[in-house]
Amino acid sequence: MIRNLSNINNIWIYFIISISVFLTQFSYIEFEVIDWDESTYLLISKYLSEGSILYVDYWEAKPPVFFIYIALIFKLFGSTLLVGRLAGDFLILLSTIFTYKILEKNYSKLIGLSCSLFLIYLFSYEASQPTMTEHLGILFIVIGAYIVLRDKKELNYFALGVLFSLAFNTRNNLAFACVGIFIFLIIEKKINLEKIYKLTLGFITPIFIISIYFIINDSLRNYIYMLWEFPLQSTDSYRMNFNEFATAFLNKLNLDETLSVELIIFLALSTVLIYLVKNYSQLKKSREVFLSIIILFFLTISIIFGGRLFNHYLIQLFPFLAILFASGLHLLKNVNYATPIALVLTILINFNLIYMGLDSVINYQDINSNYKLKNVSNFINAEGIKDREILVLENHLIYLYNDSIVPFKVVHPSNLPNTERFKDILNSLTELNVTFEDEFQTFVRNKPRYIFCEDYCYSHISMDFYEEHYSLVFDENNYKIFRLITK
Repeated sequence: MIRNLSNINNIWIYFIISISVFLTQFSYIEFEVIDWDESTYLLISKYLSEGSILYVDYWEAKPPVFFIYIALIFKLFGSTLLVGRLAGDFLILLSTIFTYKILEKNYSKLIGLSCSLFLIYLFSYEASQPTMTEHLGILFIVIGAYIVLRDKKELNYFALGVLFSLAFNTRNNLAFACVGIFIFLIIEKKINLEKIYKLTLGFITPIFIISIYFIINDSLRNYIYMLWEFPLQSTDSYRMNFNEFATAFLNKLNLDETLSVELIIFLALSTVLIYLVKNYSQLKKSREVFLSIIILFFLTISIIFGGRLFNHYLIQLFPFLAILFASGLHLLKNVNYATPIALVLTILINFNLIYMGLDSVINYQDINSNYKLKNVSNFINAEGIKDREILVLENHLIYLYNDSIVPFKVVHPSNLPNTERFKDILNSLTELNVTFEDEFQTFVRNKPRYIFCEDYCYSHISMDFYEEHYSLVFDENNYKIFRLITK
């Protein structure tokens, strides 16, 4: 029965993939805040959808395309956490479908589906659950890989250039992946001056269109600075040395966890090295494997160059690891039932998440009503707190709930003063007339009507300041709201 899968219409396979993506991702909907980065992206995108200007009214250390995407989604469907999560799920779905199309073309529908389900499992990794810039950026790279691997006599180099530009305007480090694809085209002797011209024209087109937005808002300098200059400056300011980076990597190999994603990736990359040693002469013949290895290599270089190792960086590797997994199954094609067994196993490893996702769908109203931050926000709304009357020291998603604005240009709470981690970065933002520490201290001295906090109540503001000027009016689930004492 499984072997007859080759006869199934792709529409049904896309349906299976869609349901699997939605339910595995929805299994985490009960977690209100998974990553502060997500909250920051959603807030800035909300403000953009309402007319704020990126890098002028609000700042985040990312190029503009991701914010534009989420802002458009919010404009169409409303600015809610659920809409933001579903926007990320849609990107995962598209990446999985294009990965499947690569695998189906080069192997089979059975291998394609098996490895697509493996990819969905990788995307169910906790760090991949929030809506992150990696989801959009890697989609452009996967589509680019699909275009390159199609059996077409003439590639659409203009479209490829557009994809390169969109990826770069989503995450700067993806320029490395674009270079990897370009090198692949050179190796295949598919590059000449005319094609470079088309590629370049495609690359500059999105930059030109985006620039119009910033020119209209008299902020072109801000865009250029954030796209080209800031990434290099910030990278230099907090790059780890090799020993620190190696230690961070080893710490992420959670060997005591069953089916650790980091362990799977480590084993997959080890398998690639073995494959290279044993099959080097055949490597160039497996175009999808060769391209995936090149992209993985350059993405790894980009992470090392960045000098930091956050879990969500791994998202960028997932589609190409799935392609390598497919090549492994293909090598085992002479082993009876190898691929059907792989299909069954990928279904099984996703089954629990799918079950949890289905349960979350059924009980979503209860989950939504029990969000702790949302309940705090209900208290704030009942108090009638207006814009700029509340200071949120952490878990700033609360600004989204009570429809208020972050009182600072720098949105992410980790950038609050006294956090030495990003001090050099924040100092560099004087180029954009962002003086966050002065802005923060002035806001505190003016004594906002309310202060919300959890674990960092006294990290940025002294206890004496609270005792002199504020009273505790809310304390539930470790969430605290201090109200200004009025005389």
